[in-house]
Amino acid sequence: MEPEFLPDTLLVRADRSPDVVAYECVDPQGPVTTLTYAQVASRASALAARLATAEDGPVLLACPAGLDYVVAVFGGFLAGRPVIPAFPPGPSSRPDRDRLAGIVGDARPPVVVAPERYPEITTPTALTVPGAEADGTTPARPRRVTGDDVAVIQYTSGSTGQPRGVLVRHGSLAANTVSIAEKFRLGPESRALTWLPPFHDMGLVGGLLTPMTAGIPMRVMQPGHFLKSPLSWLRQISETGATHTGGPNFGYDLCLHRARGDEDLAGLDLSRWQVAFSGGETVRHRTLAAFARRFAPAGFRAEAFLPCYGLAEATLIVSAGHWSGPSADGDAVVSCGTPVRGQRVAIVDPEQLSTVDEGAEGEIWIAGPNVTPGYLSGDTGDLFGELDGTRYLRTGDLGHLRGGELYVSGRVKDVIVYRGVNHHAVDVEAAALDAVGRVGRTAAAFLVESGAEPLPVLVLEAHGTRDEALATEVRSAVLSRTGLRLGLVALVPPRSLPRTTSGKIRRSATRDAFLAGAFDGAVLSDRAPLAALAEGRAQAATATELATLVCGILAAICEVGDCRPTDDLADLGVDSVRAAEAAAVLEHALGLTVPLETILAVSTPEEAADALLREWRDQGHEPAYVRDRMVMAQSGAGVV
Repeated sequence: MEPEFLPDTLLVRADRSPDVVAYECVDPQGPVTTLTYAQVASRASALAARLATAEDGPVLLACPAGLDYVVAVFGGFLAGRPVIPAFPPGPSSRPDRDRLAGIVGDARPPVVVAPERYPEITTPTALTVPGAEADGTTPARPRRVTGDDVAVIQYTSGSTGQPRGVLVRHGSLAANTVSIAEKFRLGPESRALTWLPPFHDMGLVGGLLTPMTAGIPMRVMQPGHFLKSPLSWLRQISETGATHTGGPNFGYDLCLHRARGDEDLAGLDLSRWQVAFSGGETVRHRTLAAFARRFAPAGFRAEAFLPCYGLAEATLIVSAGHWSGPSADGDAVVSCGTPVRGQRVAIVDPEQLSTVDEGAEGEIWIAGPNVTPGYLSGDTGDLFGELDGTRYLRTGDLGHLRGGELYVSGRVKDVIVYRGVNHHAVDVEAAALDAVGRVGRTAAAFLVESGAEPLPVLVLEAHGTRDEALATEVRSAVLSRTGLRLGLVALVPPRSLPRTTSGKIRRSATRDAFLAGAFDGAVLSDRAPLAALAEGRAQAATATELATLVCGILAAICEVGDCRPTDDLADLGVDSVRAAEAAAVLEHALGLTVPLETILAVSTPEEAADALLREWRDQGHEPAYVRDRMVMAQSGAGVV
């Protein structure tokens, strides 16, 4: 199967198989609605014609999950306009609202496609998705696309920092959807099902676009319906005979939690389920084994599991492969299979920037036709690296290759280095969750500076009784399983930890909240470390203030209107001359040594502040002293 741009694929299928059902949507309170290839093409063409009259630029999609989302995506494609998958405003968490506002502020789309006009989305033009009245419209495309044209601006979920718009080209979409179809062995008899949100890469590319490439029907469930009733997903598989469906690890955990008795399996037939993919977060061996064991009476086969690895910057998929089955080591890292066609994977020492031996852990680097050219903001930082003359994307994920298969172990930034030993945060969290019963709970593990040595901390959401005995039990379980002696365990109420829109825990945000005192009322395993934490919190506050001061100096020197702590120094125009001037101004203002090489070695004002605080601390200057110096400087020392 060779790549063909998706708008072309839609028009070809509408011409050759106009009456074949392409998409279905199941409403828990109503009938199943359908769209044929001809209906998708007609309605998308009608929307494309409207888009052709609007101001040029990307199109924000703020539709609920369902058939309208399909039409909106292909309407943008046929119009030759990049689409920005988003979600409609409404009752939601503050992070969701902030994320939507951030997307609008960053992309500044001139047009939004939504079921109604939302005051939160300030765009010049608002369009609705055409309905049945557009059926019969002659399929057409106002603007043809090339493989290098941007098809999707996919905003990341934010688990690793501020969400950024990944530029996904039509050529990359074509290559990646073909790769998925090949890895999943999609064929004429395949039938797919999805409950994944279409504004995330897995829900959009895997859920809505790959079925168009493969020419198979896709049934869509509302994400909220699945979360409220996870077993409804399994019932849909049983009723429709779906052969291909899946989701993140937590989805399988939710099903295990709800299937408490044999009566919950009554009438379930999962024997036709050929590919149960698991991706989007760490694939847990324990979860796969428990799910396979629990649902075997319903006909589920363990070999149907297909662990995957991917990311938005790679369009979606990087590697996949069927699970080899349960092993004696319940904590074993699960293989995510072999790379898809055209995908090159290298494991690189992130410090030395050279490849490591087979089986050794390092950062996962990838190259291939599905890799993004960068972000909408243009800020790529250290996103790319070079090996043997080839440009690779640095994923920020850790893993190793063995026998050609990729094993993913965590994030580079989520490794807890304590007393010379590396501990993956996900392993620490898994040990804690297994000790208390993981369903419906989550945790975040991280390291904070505290006194003479760093303090390993675990913040755990716990239901029901939360007491010191449980916190101590968790600490013992983590020590036994991972060898890490936690300095502090904090038990907090459910839904206390900051999450991305896809439900992933934001560890760095949790650490910041912890240092700010957000969890001071939590049940603790030991209160003794709290005194030492005061120093760590003082350092965090000082780092924030110092970064702000550095921003002010750089804004004046570079003559820019605004400078944020996370702005790239190169984008601000900071060269060696300006870096030297900034170092001199800061050194004069604070009366502390500011080495030029420190400023030249960092990428952002935030990194500069952290690096300087470490150096000053080594010289005997504690955060409180630095803070006093900043107060003096800002009160009349003539800082630029």
